[in-house]
Amino acid sequence: MNRLYFVSFLLLLSFGCQTPQQVVTPTFPTHTEQINLNRIKMITKSEAVHTDSKEGKKPLTLEPGVSVEYSENKIPFIQLDLFFEDAGISIIEEIISGTILDHHIIVLNQKGEIIAKQPVNFQAYEILETKTEVMRNKVIVGESKKPVKVNSTIPETKTSREAIERQYTDRDTVPQVLEIQEGKVPNLGEYINIYLELTYVNPQLEPNCESYAGNCNGAKQKFFEDVTGRNRRELDILKNRYVEGEVAQFPNLTQTEQLEFKTNIKSKIENSNGVFGPKHGFTKFMFREWNLVSSPRYFRIISINKNGKQSLLEERIDEKKLTDESEEKSNDHDSHSIFDSPTHTKHKKRTISTP
Repeated sequence: MNRLYFVSFLLLLSFGCQTPQQVVTPTFPTHTEQINLNRIKMITKSEAVHTDSKEGKKPLTLEPGVSVEYSENKIPFIQLDLFFEDAGISIIEEIISGTILDHHIIVLNQKGEIIAKQPVNFQAYEILETKTEVMRNKVIVGESKKPVKVNSTIPETKTSREAIERQYTDRDTVPQVLEIQEGKVPNLGEYINIYLELTYVNPQLEPNCESYAGNCNGAKQKFFEDVTGRNRRELDILKNRYVEGEVAQFPNLTQTEQLEFKTNIKSKIENSNGVFGPKHGFTKFMFREWNLVSSPRYFRIISINKNGKQSLLEERIDEKKLTDESEEKSNDHDSHSIFDSPTHTKHKKRTISTP
């Protein structure tokens, strides 16, 4: 009898102590864990062409030159391209998704003064224009019952536009027009310093993917869904404006909006921490904000184009040489100096007569 009770006890124990199911380790999307700020640079148009060429990449110029140009409404500006290949962060896509909340390109002169500061601009859409010609002909059927073309009108041209959203990768260069502040245009031959500032929100994520239907990015998408939704709505509005032929830019977040979205993200993280999933794994999230500054790059002003007139640095150098040469020639006719050596050419030969 005791043996029967003992066997029953073992059976109950075996049923209650089943081997637990093995928790499947989720496969996270592969991405770069490090951001290389040295790879975020402003480059010239010629350097951008070499970067995109299939012949092979050429190293960036050690002392690149840029031109100051003036728009039709007399605003001075500099054209450069934003380059971030192999930097570990796709800047345009991160701006749209909302992880980069604030961003500015800053230009300093030789004195360290800010002469230009503006957000990163990007062409959100490419416009596909289709033009068709429509002819209207008057046709009359005569006695022979054959159509007679009486006259034809001038062809009517119809234009249709379609906005196609651009998809940026880290290999794309993004053109930038940097407007220089009034009264702070650098002179020919002077140097300017350009770098990029970013406010990057990148939470530390250890989610239980089963809690998000197996989507390991589900938690991050939930945290940023408000700012991503805002940016997507703005892109839709921008698309309609492009189709209508308007010139517009993507509206970046204001300081107030940035604070609101940060507060919202922090609140969602606090509410999600420690939540248990169906596989008895739990989530860990931590709010992290990074203020990133790219490595500065120096450019020399080699030309200024204003009112259809172009001033080149080479011309300024030639003028300086001519001025220096003329000064040397004028000095040749100066009076005798006591600091000249006795054999100096300035000394005149004098004949002394002896008695």
